Amino acid sequence: MEINELASFGYAVAAAMFAILSVSMTTLWSERPKAGFVALACGATTIWAVLQAVGALGYLNDPIILLIIEWVRNLAWLTALVSIFRGLSESQKLEDIALRYGTMFLVATALLVAYYRITTGEAISTVATVGGGIALSALIIIIAEQVYRNAPFDSRSSLKYFCLGVGGIYLYDFVIFGLTVVNNEMNIDQWAARGFVTALFALPLGTAAQRSIRLSLDAYVPRQIIFYSFGTIAAGVLIVFIMLGDYYVRTYAGNWGDAVRIVLIAAAIMALAVALISTTIRARVRVFLTKSFFQYKYDYRKEWLRFIGTLSGSERDNVANSAVRAVAQIVNSPGGAVWVLDEQSNSYTPVGAWGMALPLMPAVQRNSGLVRFLRKRQWVIDLVEMEQDPARYDGLTLEDWISDDGQWWLFVPLLLGQRLLGFMVLQMPKVAPALNFEDHDLLRTVGRHAATHIEQAESDKRLAEASQFGAYNRLTAFLMHDFNNLIAQQSLVVKNAEKHRHNPEFVDDAIGTIANSVDRMRRLSAQLSNSSSQSTKRVVDLGEVLAKAVERVEPRLPKPEVNVVGGELLVEANLDRLVAITEHLIRNAQDASDDSAEICIDASASESVATVHISDTGCGMTPVFIRERLFRPFDSTKGSQGMGIGAYQAREYVGELGGRMEVESKPGKGTVFSVHLPLA
Repeated sequence: MEINELASFGYAVAAAMFAILSVSMTTLWSERPKAGFVALACGATTIWAVLQAVGALGYLNDPIILLIIEWVRNLAWLTALVSIFRGLSESQKLEDIALRYGTMFLVATALLVAYYRITTGEAISTVATVGGGIALSALIIIIAEQVYRNAPFDSRSSLKYFCLGVGGIYLYDFVIFGLTVVNNEMNIDQWAARGFVTALFALPLGTAAQRSIRLSLDAYVPRQIIFYSFGTIAAGVLIVFIMLGDYYVRTYAGNWGDAVRIVLIAAAIMALAVALISTTIRARVRVFLTKSFFQYKYDYRKEWLRFIGTLSGSERDNVANSAVRAVAQIVNSPGGAVWVLDEQSNSYTPVGAWGMALPLMPAVQRNSGLVRFLRKRQWVIDLVEMEQDPARYDGLTLEDWISDDGQWWLFVPLLLGQRLLGFMVLQMPKVAPALNFEDHDLLRTVGRHAATHIEQAESDKRLAEASQFGAYNRLTAFLMHDFNNLIAQQSLVVKNAEKHRHNPEFVDDAIGTIANSVDRMRRLSAQLSNSSSQSTKRVVDLGEVLAKAVERVEPRLPKPEVNVVGGELLVEANLDRLVAITEHLIRNAQDASDDSAEICIDASASESVATVHISDTGCGMTPVFIRERLFRPFDSTKGSQGMGIGAYQAREYVGELGGRMEVESKPGKGTVFSVHLPLA
């Protein structure tokens, strides 16, 4: 088979494939958005393939017709992609981008056409075919890549095949047209394979249609469109220059050709590496593209996710540092520091930094001009703008350490409502862009969020410190409660001394009471100096505990009756503390009852739990009192004689032992305290 016959067969296969796609788009998938544009492109490709097949056999030799159908096919696919791309935005941004890129490609096409015309002397139709093929192929490849990159995630399943099919067809065209320009002639084998390649990439297009592609994309044009496209164009331009340089070296360098080609390639690689690693070049490119193409500078979803991720990844001790980093990376600042209000000194002091050491700067007073401006205007201070237009900042005069140091750039207020918690100072990047309203709004918003985060961290620290003091104060209150009980015992001895001081039995009881009080005070003093002794546990008998508690309250009326069922009831506890809380519960029962009432203490065991019931027939309590006041610390019904922590202390210690306390009471009927403790 001759090469022209092979080429004709390939174009015929492509015509059949795209005819099927065109019919499918106009019938089976006609309801789908943008299907008409895709069907039109498939139909144009079908006609193009038929004419190319006829031309390969020599039956169509008119270059004008082949040029027209070549451009019609390219423009049809370009129209289909642009119609899809337009669904990404309702603004005029796409038209602006197309105008800018169109201008660039028209210039590039004109240069290529002029070069090819001068070096080959081909007919103008052939030159237009080659030049237009390169320009339109590159445009179509870029748009197809961006349609896929910026499509919603749920649409990519089918769009990836659509973009693969269109991009594959025109990537091959771009290569063969480019080689034609470089070599000054068309390669017959490459042109013969063109029909087969086109037919091959019809398969992913059919797969995309079968997967119910939805080409109306409800999204926006992200900033990456310009950045990635600019990178693609720059890489393409570099490749073209390398190819042109290689051609001229091979043509004119003679024996030095191989060495010069090596130097050329090394220089191109070096230039590419410098562009990739130079932060200054990348920053200048970013500023240029932002000014030239963007209506909105930021991809807010990604910026906010990065901001929150940076803040959330911080530990409590370096929240301020992470806050500076989270804000600085939005405007590409290399570092900064944050000042927060110190209530004690009534000034703003540095508390954190990122990308730099914590500055040893003087505190900024609360009545300084900087603080007043930030509090009143709630605006970001741009020192570059302030130097160029001082009137915009109402003649603001900054501290000397700010003016003398050229590294500072932005002052971002940290606001909590209308209160200025502090401010953040960011360093100047290598290339500082001019800030507009969008930058100011974004920085003020993230400043408020950072202020909330810093304030929350400071509140957590203060709460932790307060908890430590609270634990110590609670221990002291518990010990004071026990001391009050001892004082009550001593007071009772003193009260009866005048009446019974000559009674030997009273003297013996008084000495015993004093000895017991001294022993208890010694233990309490040891607990105060070393609180860990409170948690010392050993196996104790509840019968012994109840006996000691009853012995301590014995001088008072009514006298409790103790009934222990089941012999020894062994639990793990601190004997003194368990006796103390039991004594407190019995004293409460005595306080709530008159002298003729009854107080019963019953102890028993059931399975693995020991239970002590302390019941009285006193005045009782209401459900509201039990729920809201009984176990509330420092809420006493005994006036200045009580501290109001006895019931709270009892319930807390029973909980520490793994038990629980229950209360049943009725006004006028009495109360029952039930203490349940696990058996040892």
